[in-house]
Amino acid sequence: MRWTATLLSATLLGGLLTAPPVLAAPAPMTAPTAESAAPRPAPVVKTAVARVTASPATRSGACPTTVGFSAVVAAKGKGTVRYRWVRGDGSKSAIRSFRVDGARKVVVRDRQTFDRSASGWQAVEILGKKGLSAKGRFDVGCTGAVVIWDTAHPLPAGPSAPLVAAAAVSASPATYRGACPTTVTFTGTVQVSRTPAKVYYRWIDSGTGEGRLESLLFAAGGPRSRQVTLPLAVGSSTAGWKAIRIVNTGGRDSGRAAYAVTCTTTPPTSPSPSPSPSRSPSPSTSPSPTPPAVQTPVPQIADLTPGDYEGSCLEPVAYQATGQISLPAGAAQRVGYWWSLDGSMWQEQFADFPAGDRPRVQNVSATWSLDSTRSGSHTLGLRAEGGPAQPAQRTFSFTCVAEGGDADLTVEYMLTPHFNGECDGSFPMRASAMVLTDRDAEVRYRLVVDDKPGVLRTARLKPGVRSTIGDFWYGNARSSGSGVVRLEILNHNKPVKQVPYTWTCVAPDPSPGTVQITEIESVGYYGDCVVAPYVTAFGEFKAPAGTEITYRWVVDGVNQQTFTHTVPEGGVIGIQAWYWTRAEKTDGTVKIEVLNHNKPTAQAAYPIHCQS
Repeated sequence: MRWTATLLSATLLGGLLTAPPVLAAPAPMTAPTAESAAPRPAPVVKTAVARVTASPATRSGACPTTVGFSAVVAAKGKGTVRYRWVRGDGSKSAIRSFRVDGARKVVVRDRQTFDRSASGWQAVEILGKKGLSAKGRFDVGCTGAVVIWDTAHPLPAGPSAPLVAAAAVSASPATYRGACPTTVTFTGTVQVSRTPAKVYYRWIDSGTGEGRLESLLFAAGGPRSRQVTLPLAVGSSTAGWKAIRIVNTGGRDSGRAAYAVTCTTTPPTSPSPSPSPSRSPSPSTSPSPTPPAVQTPVPQIADLTPGDYEGSCLEPVAYQATGQISLPAGAAQRVGYWWSLDGSMWQEQFADFPAGDRPRVQNVSATWSLDSTRSGSHTLGLRAEGGPAQPAQRTFSFTCVAEGGDADLTVEYMLTPHFNGECDGSFPMRASAMVLTDRDAEVRYRLVVDDKPGVLRTARLKPGVRSTIGDFWYGNARSSGSGVVRLEILNHNKPVKQVPYTWTCVAPDPSPGTVQITEIESVGYYGDCVVAPYVTAFGEFKAPAGTEITYRWVVDGVNQQTFTHTVPEGGVIGIQAWYWTRAEKTDGTVKIEVLNHNKPTAQAAYPIHCQS
């Protein structure tokens, strides 16, 4: 009778018990340098993190919107402090650093842009120090439709009203798979409600946070829309997003322009030919009637994150560089430029300069990652076509430090069963947990159900990835009751989480009709509710083999998608609802409705317990 349901449970929990796939580290862009630093202990600097805040911590209104995060890092000693922001969704910022010689306090910052309701936290992680700082919590509520003011949706004019500015950003290509290095170009559209106007803005990056303050001038009587571009040279597999934050009062930030690059091959290590200044004009640039005056572009590397690095290399370390190409006043011109790493030149990119009577600047950027095979000294270069023969350069060191000790594991929440159905002495139950780790870790764990230990399981966890672990068992009761299930992680810092589960026994229907719902199992959420609870439900039908059952789930009174399944031989079929988010963070209800035959229904409550 329970074979199909048992098979379904095993299949579902097989997925729960499998660790997320581990991505291979990106291949190096050049052969490892001869100079290789052996792992060694990092200098000791005492640190403390205080005043971790989100601003605004609570916001309700139109979206997209931006939340800023700040913290004060106090350091004492001599050396380099390396830190990054860790987010409640499992993501992490790029690694940043500052030097200290004595005592120093540094305010560190990050920003996130949201185009939908969200709640969560961010904390500071000091590399080489176990654990996280206090959490800066936020709650963003987006009211009304999300409006993106782009070229297809112009910002309404308001000649006599206070200035309003709005931005939108797109990435091209948003998804790429192929040879690297490659280029992702971000195009920002900035609009104003009236002219003349001057708009101040910053680019925001998912890894590195805010860029430098920039401005756009909108001439009186001119167009109310202007575009800005930010090309990103990508040297290894990566993903992230960029957005624009309008700094002016009355500004409306852009949404996120997400991108993902998967590198399948890497370039040869031999340098590309030196650029020639005799390139023909781009077809998109109209030739001047007389030869324009010579305009010499000047490249500059403005920032390199994380710069000199010394720390764990269990996962590849992401780097990002920002630079500028400067050009004197003059006619419109397209300038080719190249990023290079250790003498290997990347794909040529172009910066288009409009005509202007003032000096002009275009921002450029690049991203790549280094792994444990790349310890040593590296040189980043930026060269512009027709510019100085010697490229702008930045030298940095990359040193891998052996990381010992146990991982710091956090059980974010547990989902446990609340069974309603026929208690025939063998009904399936399952529990799972969401776990975070601060480093690569192989964990050993088990479920203890009513003080009876289950099978010992193992899972491989990766830092920055929210991983699900769990197991299942069979209830053998014939009357309603409740119990306690405990997750025990038996190694590292050995976290334990114990929560209740229930079963409600329902007598079989003596005249069930064609289709009978023999069980509905909701799941209870027991966690910190920092991220809105994410739950599911299970059910089981009994009907003659070959019966087509059309049904739907109803979650908190809202009808979900309709499905039709055919009952297999044996007469029993198990079903599962899609996971859903309970943004209200309160108890809810879930229901199964069969829409044909005798149309039976079954409903169950699911509890939400927010715990500190």
